[in-house]
Amino acid sequence: MKFIKQIIYDLKTQPVIGAVSIIGTAMAIMLIMVVMMIRQIQVAPVAPESNRDRLLYEYGMCIQNDDNMGSSRLSMAAVDKLYGGLKTPEVISVMQSGCDQVDVSADGGEMMLADMRMTDENMWKIFDHKFLSGKPYSEADVLNGNRVVVITESLARKLLGTPDAVGRTITINQYPFKVVGVVRDVSPLMGWSYAQLWKPIKVSEGLSMSIGNGAADKYFGPFSVVSMAKTPEDVDEMRREIRSRNASFNNELKADGWSRADTGFPYVQEQVHALKGTNKEPDVSTERMVHYILIAIILLVPAINLSSMTQSRLRQRRHEIGVRRAFGAKRSSILRAILVENLFVTLVGGLIGLILTFVMSYMFTSLFYEPAFSWTGYSVEMSLNASMLFSWSIFGWALLFCFVLNLLSAGIPAWRAAHVDPVEAINGITK
Repeated sequence: MKFIKQIIYDLKTQPVIGAVSIIGTAMAIMLIMVVMMIRQIQVAPVAPESNRDRLLYEYGMCIQNDDNMGSSRLSMAAVDKLYGGLKTPEVISVMQSGCDQVDVSADGGEMMLADMRMTDENMWKIFDHKFLSGKPYSEADVLNGNRVVVITESLARKLLGTPDAVGRTITINQYPFKVVGVVRDVSPLMGWSYAQLWKPIKVSEGLSMSIGNGAADKYFGPFSVVSMAKTPEDVDEMRREIRSRNASFNNELKADGWSRADTGFPYVQEQVHALKGTNKEPDVSTERMVHYILIAIILLVPAINLSSMTQSRLRQRRHEIGVRRAFGAKRSSILRAILVENLFVTLVGGLIGLILTFVMSYMFTSLFYEPAFSWTGYSVEMSLNASMLFSWSIFGWALLFCFVLNLLSAGIPAWRAAHVDPVEAINGITK
């Protein structure tokens, strides 16, 4: 307590430098945390995509011959060839990789646009959507083509005036659908789990493209695949088993004069984020390098400025440090005291910066965060929930950056202060 009182007293004697140091630290931590949170939302396990470290994604495929190249999502025939009978995945789900905007209404009310995704029943086993009422649709619903749907809480309120929508009927593109479940809203930042309503896939829609090309007619379709391993450690083995299907798949394509371009599918979450198209392998190393360089710049620039302020603050305390040295204080104790004092200031600034991060992220989500790519856009605004805003890993990163910023900004000034000559310091002589 005495130590903290001393630090507060020192800050009061130099209020401008102290305030600028705290504010500078807070802004630096805020910027770094925003960068880290953007990365976390894009790559790390975040509900309802809490199983990202166990997942592999396959958007589609690119086929080519000597003269042409074409790419598309997969047909059910392609899904069966590449994923049928695999042993390593725990669950395999066939779904749309994106959403369609559809007209939705209820009880003769006003029509509105909503984002709909078609999936099979296994999607609900892979993504952990929070059901507020009801349940997911079943395998029988998918196989029989039942007109059932799961919707979000906010869409239920807009359509029916209440989230208690299970058993009610809504109209989607002029067809009636029975609501079987209501889930908590999902942010468009969640690329594969997001939608406002989900309905069973139509297997018949993925049987043929009918565009006059043998290979494309048979294997091009509207579907993508998400596979989940039993544990994160099994992902590599699952990927090897899936990719082992490419050889036999290519043999069938060669009958039509085509071959599948090996772009690395299926991908882990980080690769999916870096993906620019189905005909090019994602450049994950460049994405990581840009991320790390950005953090380094954000960390070093304020550290240089804060180092100058720390040096100025210690210069004014030169006489005090000289007296302590004259009375036998060791250089190591002087150095330790200055570093701990600066760490206290840095932690205060870091805590303020962390709070600012959450406030700014919540208020300006669309400015900081980019939603998953969509050809049609989204019918809702970008949003963040509490689980996306805070995690213990983010808190840990905040503490780490506070510690590093403290060392960078106070290390050299503290070393110089600890090595000051006591006589010169007491007499106010500066070198």
